[in-house]
Amino acid sequence: MFTFHLMNPSLRLKILILISFIAFISLGLPDGLLGIAWPFISDRLNIPLDNLGVLLMFFVAGYLSSSLTNSKIMSVITLGWLLALSCFLTGTSLFAFTVSNQWVFLILSAYFLGAGGGAIDTSLNIFASANFSPSVVNWMHAFYGIGATSGPLILTWFFTMGLTWKSGYILVGSIQISLGILFLLTSKMWAIKGEVKEIQQKVSYRLTLKNPMVWLSILIFFIYTGLEVSVGQWLFTVLTKSRYVTVESGGLWVSTFWGSLTAGRVLFGFILKKASTVKVLYLAVIGIILGSFTFIIDFSDIISFMGIVLIGFSCAPVFPSMIALVPDLFGEKSAANIIGFQISAAMAGGAILPAASGFLTDFYGWEVIPLSFLIQSLLLAFAYFILIKNLKKK
Repeated sequence: MFTFHLMNPSLRLKILILISFIAFISLGLPDGLLGIAWPFISDRLNIPLDNLGVLLMFFVAGYLSSSLTNSKIMSVITLGWLLALSCFLTGTSLFAFTVSNQWVFLILSAYFLGAGGGAIDTSLNIFASANFSPSVVNWMHAFYGIGATSGPLILTWFFTMGLTWKSGYILVGSIQISLGILFLLTSKMWAIKGEVKEIQQKVSYRLTLKNPMVWLSILIFFIYTGLEVSVGQWLFTVLTKSRYVTVESGGLWVSTFWGSLTAGRVLFGFILKKASTVKVLYLAVIGIILGSFTFIIDFSDIISFMGIVLIGFSCAPVFPSMIALVPDLFGEKSAANIIGFQISAAMAGGAILPAASGFLTDFYGWEVIPLSFLIQSLLLAFAYFILIKNLKKK
């Protein structure tokens, strides 16, 4: 191990930022795979396509089990060890996807994949909100987008080589294990459990949840993440099953969605150095509405494609900027509690809303899913406007 405790604090923070970026790549890679692989997995196991919602629920159950117990986990191990063990868990779970021939084993793999991701996501977001600027938080989440963008590209490349989705899962699982080794080697840099614990203990959960605006912020994360996951996971299926786009083109469309989200987070990282975060988010939610409407009308493939690009780009600043705003909107003492609730709600929304859309396809066909994008974007905008209006009065 290296003597990181002797390092200049400024340099140490810069290295921690870099490692945080790497960690968010590891979060995004598995998320970008499932939307492409799912039709093939469901066909292999002979289960309905709308069972994706069930799989996502177990993924979220794992996510919640680790994110809601994050403070207890951080009281016994450092963040470095948590990152390392979580990467080993996600890597092993991805390998399990390729060998699971029974539905029950697949949902167990999804649960443990979620548990590993939840531990990384919650602890890093709490740390980032307290130590990083809004620009850096946006850039950190941009690296999630890089991972999510790379997932579909990896699978699409394997398809063009005549290989199956399993090859992509094995490659990404190997990357996760490699990242786990990196975090293990640098674990002493993350000896910050006391700092995180001190922040978390300042305000009780009960007192935090007495504020109705906290509940509204939690709802925003529920809706936003449900929308983002719905687009990422269902877009490929809608394009190939309803709009008859080829498998290769569908994979590129999904990668473009994640790519536009990633590019947006990089760009907004610079914009937020000068622009108001609140005003940027106003524009972002309006952009999501316009992009969703454009995708619904489907005048042509080009217009629909541009709608997806607009949705991805407009989604870019929402999650990281809302995380960065928490200390300003609600105070530093409540920030850690609120972020934990927000991330838990985000994961719940990421399972429930896509699942609900999938179930509706049994009655209304695949085109109900684009309609759900528009409805969710309208609800997101309404909730955000109410939140900011009420907090500005105080």
